[in-house]
Amino acid sequence: MTEWLKKFRRERRVLARVQRSAWRLEQAERERDWALAAARHEKVPVRKVAEAAGLSPTRVHQLTKDADLDALDAALGQLRAAGWPAPEDPGGSDDEELSGRASIAERLQDEVAWVQQCAEWIDHLASKPYPPAANLRPEGDFPDTCAVPIRLPRVAAILRRIAFDVEELARARCVEELQAAKVADDPRAERRRRLAEPDLSYAEYCDRTKTPWRSTQQGELAWTAYQAERRRRGETDEDPFEAYNPFRQGRH
Repeated sequence: MTEWLKKFRRERRVLARVQRSAWRLEQAERERDWALAAARHEKVPVRKVAEAAGLSPTRVHQLTKDADLDALDAALGQLRAAGWPAPEDPGGSDDEELSGRASIAERLQDEVAWVQQCAEWIDHLASKPYPPAANLRPEGDFPDTCAVPIRLPRVAAILRRIAFDVEELARARCVEELQAAKVADDPRAERRRRLAEPDLSYAEYCDRTKTPWRSTQQGELAWTAYQAERRRRGETDEDPFEAYNPFRQGRH
């Protein structure tokens, strides 16, 4: 009798899991149909929509031909009420999380997105002869950009940063308790932190660019170029020619 009861309970749990997965698949297909219809409503070409969805253009056309966007919106609202995650706002940007999140769950979702980005970079490095690039500055700084190549050491550094932050998120009860994983006051600094990019030091800049700086005149020019590079990276907003220059001060 005991063995039969164990088998019955296990079967009931397995069937409940199947039912949940079937419900999730149904809701995921419903959200996909909504996303496809919304994309077509935004006049996005069918070819691009099909490529993003992993479907053929013919299938996308079939799914969106008679789609009622208002009805899909209403159905999506019911999903939100049931706890289904809300879609991203296409009017926003990838760096919206840099302004902070109100809950631990939202911060974890941000980190999941960074892990997925690292996976895409690794796939690129394994299949392409050239490295992918990432912008050290948030989208809000456009047209100012600062692209850096993504290679395996940087991907590893980002994954370690994510591991440390997720560990702290797991221990914290609220966002206010976060220390290392907290969002920096400056969105550009937070963007660099998440890309595992330390602030540029003067010695590192001179070594990287082989810039001479030993004489007073060379040092003054090198420092100005260094400040210009920091400005390009978004580390400072100061004019490099007006910013403090220790070599210029030393000359006077």
